[in-house]
Amino acid sequence: MADEEWQPLPALWPSPAVWTDVGDFMLLVFTQDDVPTWEVRRKLKKEDASADDLMICGSADTFEAAKAAALFEARTRLPE
Repeated sequence: MADEEWQPLPALWPSPAVWTDVGDFMLLVFTQDDVPTWEVRRKLKKEDASADDLMICGSADTFEAAKAAALFEARTRLPE
């Protein structure tokens, strides 16, 4: 996880909130109702703008665990 560079999400997201890209996916990790939550979303092309981009999501016990879960799920979906 050390080689991923996590960036802060805009202030409208409950803090802490970060994102990073892995392949064709955008990973979001944030807190929702004080619960660390993660999402893996497909990066959409302009013609797909109305499509649902959420691939998988979940929650974790800690913020670091949520980041690890998002990375794991994204990497399992990368083409070999």
